Amino acid sequence: MTRPGSGARLFAVYAAVSLVPVVLLGVALGNRVRTEIDDRALAEAVSRAQTIADASIEPVLSHSDIRSGLTAAQRQQLAALAAGLHGDASVIRLRIRSNDGSIVFDPQHPEAPVTPFTDDEVERAAAGHPVRVLTTVGADSIDGGSTTGEQAIETYVAFHDRDNKTVIGVLETYLPYAPFGRAAEASKRRIDELLLAGLAALWGVLAVVSWSVTRRLRRSARHNDWLAHHDVLTRLPNRLAFTEHLKGCSDRGKDFWVSVVDISRFHQVNDTLGHRTADEFLERLSTEMRNVLRPEVLLARLGGDQFGIVVLADDAEIDDVHRRIALAAGSGFPVEGITLTAEVVIGYASSTDPLAGSDEFLRAAELALHAAKQANLSSLRYEPGLDHFDPAQLALASELGAAITAGEMVLHYQPKLDLAGGEVRSVEALVRWQHPTRGLLQPSEFVPIAESTSLITPLTNWVVAEAARQIAEWRQLGQRIRVSVNVSARNLADPELPGTILETLDAAGIPAADLEIEITETFIVSDPVRARAMLTRLHDAGIRISLDDFGQGATSLVSLTTLPLDELKIDRAFVTDMNQSAERRSVVDFVISLGHRLGLTVVAEGIETEAAAAELSAMGCDEGQGYLYSRPIPAAGFVAWLDHHERMIRARREAVDATLEPFARPAAATPSEGASEAR
Repeated sequence: MTRPGSGARLFAVYAAVSLVPVVLLGVALGNRVRTEIDDRALAEAVSRAQTIADASIEPVLSHSDIRSGLTAAQRQQLAALAAGLHGDASVIRLRIRSNDGSIVFDPQHPEAPVTPFTDDEVERAAAGHPVRVLTTVGADSIDGGSTTGEQAIETYVAFHDRDNKTVIGVLETYLPYAPFGRAAEASKRRIDELLLAGLAALWGVLAVVSWSVTRRLRRSARHNDWLAHHDVLTRLPNRLAFTEHLKGCSDRGKDFWVSVVDISRFHQVNDTLGHRTADEFLERLSTEMRNVLRPEVLLARLGGDQFGIVVLADDAEIDDVHRRIALAAGSGFPVEGITLTAEVVIGYASSTDPLAGSDEFLRAAELALHAAKQANLSSLRYEPGLDHFDPAQLALASELGAAITAGEMVLHYQPKLDLAGGEVRSVEALVRWQHPTRGLLQPSEFVPIAESTSLITPLTNWVVAEAARQIAEWRQLGQRIRVSVNVSARNLADPELPGTILETLDAAGIPAADLEIEITETFIVSDPVRARAMLTRLHDAGIRISLDDFGQGATSLVSLTTLPLDELKIDRAFVTDMNQSAERRSVVDFVISLGHRLGLTVVAEGIETEAAAAELSAMGCDEGQGYLYSRPIPAAGFVAWLDHHERMIRARREAVDATLEPFARPAAATPSEGASEAR
């Protein structure tokens, strides 16, 4: 993704880098221009020397003069010419030389005879190639080779015979450089200024173009990044952004829920109303769903008619999110004059599930979605078994919701007995499903399905209502029996549960003390704060709270002192093996002692032998429950069992009383004793 300020940095780098070639170009062009100005100055010097040769030398000399020697008059005339040129400072020095380089005339030595001298510059000039050299006066070897003379332009130009234009000699001149140099420097300054202004303007234009291109590139990069991470139609994050967010949450070790939402029968909208209407429908639907979610909840379009949600929250929050999503989809909104509604199917998974990574969380949610659609459920939580899901189990899931309202659920009751006297203090209500084709189904076959969906709430509400109805019925028969019902940890997601339970008891006309709520350690661990608040409200209303399967989970001893508990149930695993394991017997003994110290009633589950019952009674355990006394039985069967059990207790008591009666009456007095007493 593009970072803030990256465009400015890119432009700064470009500006610095592009300045280097511009400067190098300026230096190269400046040097080239300076060279050309110097060349023009030299060329101008050659032109002036050629003018002198053509105008002043050629009219005076001929080929024969050069060959045979100059006359006195010619020497005098040439000396006057040199003096005049030297006088107006146009020429510093000149010589007339033959084609072979010999000095024919030198104004400094006007009477000197021809002096033989070989010179390459003379030969080139005589061949038609003028020579110009920037030097100093006296620098030539013929003049002594001094380097301290005046700066001058040394030129060699040919002059011709005035008749046939044949080169008859070479004019050597030293022209003062200063006039040419000043003109050259002035030209150089003007050229440098123009060049600098032009290059600065060029660099400025390039900078503007670069900045414009950089901005467009930044906008294009941002747009491309947006396109890579968003859905164009709904403008929601896409699958790539969704998976990256999941990975980030997973890497940071945060707990989260991931949900996949499928829009049911979306293809019907597409097929019936056309793609344009279907697209608008998806736009409106995504907006409605986004509006009902908190900003920190990620909503993404995964493709087609599927959306993804990531929630950093607890169990209760994810259920609330699903409820709001379903309400938003089903609220109805106009699309091209037609009010459309949608139903959603949701599959979801938790980061607490034993999965390998962020990709697996999404796959798990998609697997749960697939299973929910096959089972005709509105939502389904991922369970490890869904990796190899059983179609029969999914069929049960699809039927469970209707079964709750169709009266197919039944309660069986298992008594809890006082271990000292055998009286029945209460019963535990255990739900069963009287399936029309599969027969009586045990809780293990359908309760996990309810716990992984939103069906756990109506199932729990039905169990409470049926238990309350049964309590009222038994009270009419003269039996006041407390009934315990199990509440799942998933019921924590329903903040209305305490109110629903109390309203149900009030509607049935039974006191709160006749109902007991059994919770597991998972209920406490999943959300201790919410669990404590919910249990406190129920306990304050008079409902007893029992902690079931104690010792199987991870309940801390602190929880036992802070939760509003009335009863502690020892897990059956310890009771069953108690007589064969000294360690387990010690645990049972410790739990009984701990429960009594905390003021709790202690109940042992899973009692199957008289020996175990006797051992538990000796330890001081208050109540027992297990197959030794009764399996879970229907309400009608329980009444018959209770009647039989009470008769047995009465008969046992009567037998005990009869056995003890002789020891209870005073013995009759013997005759002697009576007489003696009389006396």
